[in-house]
Amino acid sequence: MKITLNPDLDANTLAQDFARKGRLQVRDFFTADTAEETYRQLVAAPWSLAFNHGDQVRELSPQQLQQLSSQQKAELQQLVHENAKHNYQFLYNHYPLFFNYFKKQQERNHLFSMYEFINSPLMLEFFRKLTGREEIMWADGHATLYQAGHFLKYHTDEKPSDKRVAAYVLNFTKAWGRDWGGLLQFWDQSYDVEQAYRPIFNALNIFTVPTDHSVSVVAPFCPGLRFSITGWLRADQPPGAIPQR
Repeated sequence: MKITLNPDLDANTLAQDFARKGRLQVRDFFTADTAEETYRQLVAAPWSLAFNHGDQVRELSPQQLQQLSSQQKAELQQLVHENAKHNYQFLYNHYPLFFNYFKKQQERNHLFSMYEFINSPLMLEFFRKLTGREEIMWADGHATLYQAGHFLKYHTDEKPSDKRVAAYVLNFTKAWGRDWGGLLQFWDQSYDVEQAYRPIFNALNIFTVPTDHSVSVVAPFCPGLRFSITGWLRADQPPGAIPQR
């Protein structure tokens, strides 16, 4: 299906709001049909489990996750929690969208089409206008799924080698309860939460890099699924050609 941005959005007007704090949430970002189809594709995606181990990102494939016993799952959770006590840590389901996109002989799907749309001239120019950053050249991206117990500790997203200009989060989460956690939190210099965005279906969250932020722990009683496509708008060269659509 054709991927379409909400025609009522005005990047120049949104830019005025973004400029006040270097962050913004834009609701009803895509047309309803685009948002619904993307949600359906995310539900069906092959999700791995991602977490931090020392200075490395570790991933367990869907097949590896199926082979874990209950005891092994409990031990993995304990390992993650122990590291989180004193170090940077995260735990969530992950689909490596842009990594898979650049692999050869990948079967085309809607999520790849969405990735191309994010990197289309239309979208990149929209992001440049909204952020006021003309140096944006392309966007990387991956999909995430947070469930009960998942979290992302405080960090800034800064990585000089990647030339990250801004971070974006395209939300595809439905009917998220206010007490379920999973909030995108922004921290001030006093270590207080200055603002937080709850997961909103078909909303864009965007903020400059570096920014102090985290995703709060999803409550253990949460029955919901927090889907997003997220990544960074970058000023370096992409690892390969992205067709212009």
